[in-house]
Amino acid sequence: MTPKLVQLDDNEIKMLVVAIRQVEHTFAVAEAQSVAAGEPLADDYESVRKAYDSLHLKLSALIGGVAPPKPRIVK
Repeated sequence: MTPKLVQLDDNEIKMLVVAIRQVEHTFAVAEAQSVAAGEPLADDYESVRKAYDSLHLKLSALIGGVAPPKPRIVK
């Protein structure tokens, strides 16, 4: 099967990076909750987390890097 090529502009790649950051944040919260509750992490947790980390790095490299996330101010 021939891989399909997808063309994305910088804004679309940035949106994907933001979405990946949200997933990574969700992983961090879920991991902290599991540890606090004394529950084991799912067997595939680490491999899935590493896959998202790798994708984040690849997409960031395409747009010349992305600044680390800034703290959010909620009013």
